[in-house]
Amino acid sequence: MARHFLAALATGALLMISAPALAQNPDDIAAVRAFATEYQAAWAAKDGGRMYAASTDDVEWVNIVGMHWRGRAEVVAAHDAYLTTMFRDTPITLQDIESVRPVGDQGLVAVLRWSVGSFTTPVGQVVPPSLDRMTLVFERSPQGLRLVHGTNVQIDQMAAANDPIKRGAD
Repeated sequence: MARHFLAALATGALLMISAPALAQNPDDIAAVRAFATEYQAAWAAKDGGRMYAASTDDVEWVNIVGMHWRGRAEVVAAHDAYLTTMFRDTPITLQDIESVRPVGDQGLVAVLRWSVGSFTTPVGQVVPPSLDRMTLVFERSPQGLRLVHGTNVQIDQMAAANDPIKRGAD
């Protein structure tokens, strides 16, 4: 039940509920940064198993084009397939940990921003370098944070320029 709630929160279904900003715990931020550092190193090594070593067995992932993979075996297999083909020469770099907030006693939601290098899709379309935003849902465990759910979206720069919340804030 708690995992379903956390997954729904990560995908935005519950984000319409207003909540006061929560103070970010430095230990949680450090743990998310450690996860992201290992994720980036595993990406560079083209090792999907390593990328998801700190996940639950039933982890779910929604990729940038809406594919939904369920379970570590599917998530790793999909990432291995793409890391060794279209992302073979594509670097990723963590730009920012935008937010980290607790959900109950055992959950944590983090939003990270990445820069992603250019790549060519399986149908031959060249995708230029981009910024991506990743929402990660973790549960705390004796082994540290375990990834339960992840969603990655490409930031549309033209749309971002018209964000009604950010427009006029600069």
